Amino acid sequence: MKVLRLSALLLAVAGLSVAAQSRSESAGRPNLTGIWNLNVSKSDFGQVPPPLKQTESILQAGEELAISITLDREEMKQSYTLRFRAGGDAMPLAAGSFPDDAPFRIVSVKGEWQGQTLVVTEKVSFQGSDGTLTARYTLSGGGKILTKQTHVAMSAGELDTRTVYDKQ
Repeated sequence: MKVLRLSALLLAVAGLSVAAQSRSESAGRPNLTGIWNLNVSKSDFGQVPPPLKQTESILQAGEELAISITLDREEMKQSYTLRFRAGGDAMPLAAGSFPDDAPFRIVSVKGEWQGQTLVVTEKVSFQGSDGTLTARYTLSGGGKILTKQTHVAMSAGELDTRTVYDKQ
């Protein structure tokens, strides 16, 4: 009987320890919530021409995230929102997020925390070719600077960009 109680007590303590560790990991993550304006001069777009303006508005509530992106280029304007649960399954983008004839569209999005970095993986389609866009969000500068390292892999090739955002 004593062995049974001791086993139950050890299981209960182990369960509390795992729950506390899970809460502390979540509590130790950076809060990315805010409106982030692209700083073109600190960013590196490689061979891709930079946008005229870009803003990323992030709303983070626990593991639930919404990243609204507004992008202005000479030839077009885009605005869409990525909604996902960090550590959850890939989520399809909401219907109507992109026009039916848009050459670029995001099909699904999935996010996960890797330490202090939020990794967002998007399945994309560009001019009928499927690919993957992986963005790694890190916060620095006392919470005032957001850096996004992006790796794009398409059938036509791969490229990397580094975009830096200042908190509004």
